[in-house]
Amino acid sequence: MKKYDLLIKNACIYTMNEDDVVIKNGVVGVEGEIITLLEEVDENKEYNAKEIIDARGSVIFPGFIDTHIHIFQSFLKGLGADHRLIEWLNLSALPYGVHMTPHQHELAAQLACLEALKSGCTTMSEFFYTNQSAELAHSCIDGMISTGIRSIFIRTFQDTGEEYGMPKCFLEPADKAMREVEELKKKRQESDMLSIWTGPDVTWSTTKRGYQEMLDYCLNENVRYSMHIKETEVDNQMCMKCYGKDIVDMLEEIGFLTDKFLAVHCVNLTSYDIERFAKYGVSISHNPAPNLYLGSGIPPIPESLKLGVNVSMGTDGAASNNSTDMLESLKLAALIQKGIHRDAAIITADEIIRMTTVGGARAIGMEDKLGSLAVGKKADLFIFNPNHLKSAPMHEAKATVVYASSEENIETTVVNGKVVYHKGKFSCGIEEETLIEEINSELQTLERQI
Repeated sequence: MKKYDLLIKNACIYTMNEDDVVIKNGVVGVEGEIITLLEEVDENKEYNAKEIIDARGSVIFPGFIDTHIHIFQSFLKGLGADHRLIEWLNLSALPYGVHMTPHQHELAAQLACLEALKSGCTTMSEFFYTNQSAELAHSCIDGMISTGIRSIFIRTFQDTGEEYGMPKCFLEPADKAMREVEELKKKRQESDMLSIWTGPDVTWSTTKRGYQEMLDYCLNENVRYSMHIKETEVDNQMCMKCYGKDIVDMLEEIGFLTDKFLAVHCVNLTSYDIERFAKYGVSISHNPAPNLYLGSGIPPIPESLKLGVNVSMGTDGAASNNSTDMLESLKLAALIQKGIHRDAAIITADEIIRMTTVGGARAIGMEDKLGSLAVGKKADLFIFNPNHLKSAPMHEAKATVVYASSEENIETTVVNGKVVYHKGKFSCGIEEETLIEEINSELQTLERQI
């Protein structure tokens, strides 16, 4: 008899595959990191496994993929509230980013990732734009890895922007930054559990030469890249001043628009921009909470989906979101589109979940391994228990997850075949209370330096 490493049985399984197969009373068998069994439970069949979870009454979904977060901001929840983007950057994010230590970055990573795991998120994409020391980068990566989450580390760069408030210590030539990216990739030994990307920070903090040097490196070395783009009207104005043309026009001109590019925020995309994103295979990372929190606006997500642009979801950062809870972002993403279009059918619960699973996997170039549940794919998933006051009774699982859920519904999170969170406990051994106590202590030290 075959013995599985992990077996989850008696759950309703939403595969999120192309045919949207739902297994009403299913069993998932995992060997190592791979799903090797996915079928209806056979009552006449005996299942054998090292670890068995009976998920009766619950549903299973592929793990959520957060395609954009700034981990250091986990130290900054509530700071910079009620300020516009540039004011917020200069009052909270940038001053703290200058002074945070490697140990503080590691703690911030643990805080962000554990909250994410607790909300069904199995992959985190860190967009690292603070003081670009190798020590800080490694500490952040160490913190992510210690939680068991699947990690993407995007080591960004800035080579201009001081006049707009970018700290001088953040600035570096693009060629130097790419050497640092290459060194980081060599030292961290990339795998399916850790990928190293790069990219400019924001459109106005990079010179045209910087864009070109980064692009040449990424295309030559097959490296994916990401960038904040068209987040605010100020962003547009700065780009016109710096480049004399719209940023998307300039990026198209230099060949920057490719399927390796993950464009973040995209609040002010025009219909022509959307057409070009679709043409070149550019993915979008939609960050609904920070776009609302900072008053940046609402991106044209239904319009992008309609034209075939791949859309994923991000939480951005705790300083502009106050949370890395993906479940909160799901609901916001749906409601804001329904509201501004005055059309309840403009976007569906299914589309929202697909953005965070299938769309996320495509955005990070791992759609062959993640985003849906199938034999041969990585075992990244969560068990959703609807039997709580907020979510009961459950009539339709996708709608319940999007509109009527919270962290208490996430009973189990599995990453790469391993149970990393189960019934309030993290397998990494980090205790929530202890972590928070240490963060509060470190925060007192940090605030004395600001």
